[in-house]
This record gives sequence, structure tokens and C-alpha cells, in this order.
Amino acid sequence: MQGWRWSVHPEWLFLLDAPDGPDWLRLPDDSRAQLVKANDNRHVWRVEHGEHTVFAKISRAGGFWGRCRQAILGPDSHREKAVAHYAARHGISTVRPVASGYAPRADRGLASILLTVGLADAEPLNTFWSRLDPADPATRRVKNALIDVVAQLIARAHQNGFVHTDLHAGNVLVQCPAGTGCSAVFVDLLNVRLARPVGDGTLARNLAQFNQWFRRHAPLTDRIRFLDRYLHWHGVLEREGTCGRRLGLDRRELLAAIDRAAESHARSLYAKRDHRAMGESRYFARIRPAPGWRGHVFLQCKHPVPGSPASGRIFTRAQWSGWLSDPLAWVRADDQRRLIKDSPSATVCRATLPSIEGGDLEILCKRSRPRNLLKRIKYALRPSRALRTWKRANALLNRQIPTARPLAVLERRCLGLRLDSLLITEYIPHARDLDTVLTVQLRDMPGPRQRRLKNEIIASLADVVRRFHAGGFVHRDFKAPNIMVQWDPCGEDPPRVLLVDLDGVRQRRRVAPGAFLRAMMRLNVSLDHCRRVSRTDRLRFLLRVLARPGVPEPAWKETWRAIARLSARKRRRKERGYRRMMARYGRP
Repeated sequence: MQGWRWSVHPEWLFLLDAPDGPDWLRLPDDSRAQLVKANDNRHVWRVEHGEHTVFAKISRAGGFWGRCRQAILGPDSHREKAVAHYAARHGISTVRPVASGYAPRADRGLASILLTVGLADAEPLNTFWSRLDPADPATRRVKNALIDVVAQLIARAHQNGFVHTDLHAGNVLVQCPAGTGCSAVFVDLLNVRLARPVGDGTLARNLAQFNQWFRRHAPLTDRIRFLDRYLHWHGVLEREGTCGRRLGLDRRELLAAIDRAAESHARSLYAKRDHRAMGESRYFARIRPAPGWRGHVFLQCKHPVPGSPASGRIFTRAQWSGWLSDPLAWVRADDQRRLIKDSPSATVCRATLPSIEGGDLEILCKRSRPRNLLKRIKYALRPSRALRTWKRANALLNRQIPTARPLAVLERRCLGLRLDSLLITEYIPHARDLDTVLTVQLRDMPGPRQRRLKNEIIASLADVVRRFHAGGFVHRDFKAPNIMVQWDPCGEDPPRVLLVDLDGVRQRRRVAPGAFLRAMMRLNVSLDHCRRVSRTDRLRFLLRVLARPGVPEPAWKETWRAIARLSARKRRRKERGYRRMMARYGRP
């Protein structure tokens, strides 16, 4: 490790000078090393060295700004070690660093290494929480213990001027041997603010950031229990902390502040993820597979989604470039590709990706075509329908709103003008539109099974509608044929509702109440012909949509009447349009 400068705890010198010690610059070639986390600038390795487990966090200098940051602020490893020493002096539990090194002239290569002691049987809080079995009677006791120790850890940190600005469940390690004596420590100490009192606004934003993952993976009762324990420890540790201060908000005001901060944090987080779909990362890539063609492709998903075959696969840029070397071949019917739709406006084929690890993956390929001269001009100058769908689908998936995952989007240009486009999405197995499920698949079912399936569809669809409008989306074509239900009659999994045909989807900073009412009206009218959807089913669905935490029985009558008025108006317009069509084209 010539040219590197090291700071090592005397008891851990053997990590560097032992004859059989790891080569910290070449861990990918060491069988004792296992990669546990990776991003563009940092890799974290778990290394077994004799009886010891050591974690090596290896950072790269990155581009120009990364090198400037290292020159001004110092190496990442030294900064993390300084944070850990500050935490140890103030009784805040963190990982224990035993060695740090950096390369004075890193250029774009490895810049710094931090070695920390591994904790026996420790795992990230989100992983441990997800493994807990709700049916196990001991789970409640373990969760309560976890909530208390994590609340104490964060409260102690705040009362000592320690603010982890990347505070999420993955950056807290927990140990719960046999479900008793739980403990928690902070990891990833690079983004920490030190030695300043934590004001009410900073505290609320920090707790909202920590709450982001638990909003989807923990019930409201557990999140409220955590806040109560945090407030308890915040008061107890007020005099002990070097930057201790009394909270200026009461419990209700703090809840409101956290809720506002959580919405702001979620918008910022989702906007960052939305932008990622158009760039280069572990998850997406840009390609130019053929002359004139360029676009974006999906590589991998951070968290696989049940029911989504593509979310568990890993692709490469080279694979996509090979598959798409002749883009229009994917919308020509042959022995491997089956034509589903061929109209003046679009061609859709169902195909299979060849030579893919993990088995065959069925896909849908859609090519949009303008129908007249005006549309051709708009098509050449405006973003293509395929690219708009790519952006909207990824935005929905980032907000956990189910839709078919887009895998690739390509556009062909000449002199800056858009001439053609192609969109490839995954094929969702066992999926039928809501109309078909309610009118055909329910037809021959026994009454009790019909009732159970309808209740499950109502619950799933209501959840999608709530998240859709909470995410700032509106849908001007929200009807039963554009809602897919993924359900295997031979399986045990409940039905999963997905949104398709995203041309009518728009994203707004604020969704007006009228947009929600119009969406409910369109869905209501689209199900008029379905005799198996009763008024009770419609009311049950509306109540599920309107229900909120703390409001299990929402006021629904005014909304019901407004939807009824809009539905009656829509039916009259449809009837007038039908009469005009029959007068022009129908038989006398």
C-alpha cells in the first residue's frame, strides 16, 4: 500500500502488517471478502480475518468536485473516524473504527479506507424489522424493546448535538440476542452534523427522515409508540447532553411538524429517484444500439416487487445493446413474437427476451405512430409518447404505485427531429383488466368466493387510489379497462391491482379535490354495465378510499352525492354522443 497514509489503533496493527492479512486495495480478489453494499463512489466489504470480522469502507475520489471536497474537508475515512470519536466521548453508540487510511494523490482511483469492527449478529434495522413474524407472540415484546433502544439512541444523539443527516432504517444496526437486551448503533457516519444544539425544525426533519421507511412497513401505532419513547428520552437526557435543550413543541405540534417534514422529504426523495431514470446509475443506463437510435434501459431494481417478474432480474448495458441492435424487429410478428395490436396509431407485440439468466422473461413491445400530418409534426417536435410513459411509469413505481415496469425506451432521430419510438415493458402474468375480472372471471364462482375476491380487489384498488392522489397524480382516463388485476385463481396470493395506459396520467404539485371526484366518477360510470358491482360495493370502496389514520369512519355522504351528480352528467353526455354517432353512421 505504498503512498498511503494510515492511522491505526495499536491493538489492530495486525490488520496491516500480518503476513496473511488482506490486501485492502484488492478485496475483490480475496475469498475472505464479501461485498455487502455498493454505490458509485463507495464499496463496503465484510472481511473475515482470523477470529475477527472487519468491515472495510472504501471510497473513491470521484470527479472534480469529489477531489475538491477531499482537499477541503479531508478524506472521508478521517471524517468518519472523527465523528465516531465524538460520539464515543458523548456516550452515543456507533460502529468502532480501528484504522483509517487515505491516498494523498487519489486522482480518480481509491481515495480512502475506513476499517471498523464487526458486531456479532448485528443487522440493519429495516432488515431485522422485516423479518419479524406478526404471528409470533414474542414479536410484540421484541418490537417494543427495539423501539425503546432506537428512540433512546436518537434522543441521546440530538441532546449532544449529533444529527445524522442520512438517518434511515438502514443506517442503524441492531442486535437482539434471543429477543432480549436489544442494542442499536449508528453506521455510515460521513453525513453527520456535530456540536450544535438541535432546534425544533431540524429535529422534526430528522425524525421525518427516519420515519420515511416505516411509513410503509410499520403500523401507525408503532410509529406513535416510537415518538412517545423519543419524547420520554429527550426529556430524561436534557440535562446530561452537552447541547441539551427543551423541546419547544408539544406532542400534537411535533406530530404536525413531522408530518409536514415527511411530505417535503418524500417529495425531494421521489424527485431524485425520478431523475435517476434518465441518467446513468446501477439501476438505469443510456444506450445507442443502432444508428440514429438512442434511449434508456432498466438494469436492476433495488427492492424486488412481488408479482413483477422483471424486478428480480439483473440486466447489463451490453445485453440491451445486443437485443436492440434492430429495434423495429421487436414489433414485427414472427415465430418468436406474437402480434397483439396493429392499428393506425400503434403496434404492440408480445415477445420473450432471449438468453437471460433466471429463465425466460416475457415482454410487451409498443411502437406508436402518428395518424395524420399534424400529429406527425407534433411527434417530431414534442417528447414521444413512449418517453412520457417511461417517465410516468418510473415515477409511479418510485411511489410504490403498481404498474408494468418499463424496461427500455428508444427514439430514432434525424437532424434533431424525432422520427420513431419504441417502448418495452414487462408482461404481467395472470393479469386481466378489472372489467374482465368482474364480468367474466367472477361469473362461475360460488357466492362466498365472489364476495371474498371483491373485498380483496376493493382493498387493493383503494390503496392504489390513495397513494396515486397522495403522490400528486391525476388520471383523466381512470376507468375499468385501464385497471389491471393480477390474480391467479389457482394460487393463494390476493389480487394485485396495477394501472396501465398511462397516457392520461399527469403529475401536479397539488391535486385539486375536483380531480379526485372526476376520477371516481369515470370509474363509477365505466362499471355501469357490470351487474356484479352493487351499490354496497361502490360504497365500501369509497369508504376505503376516504379512510385515514385516526379517521376510520370518514364523512362520505357529500362525496357520494357529488360523484352521483358528476356520473349522471357523464351518462347524459355519453348518451348524446351515442345518438349523434347513430344519426351519422347508424342505420335508420
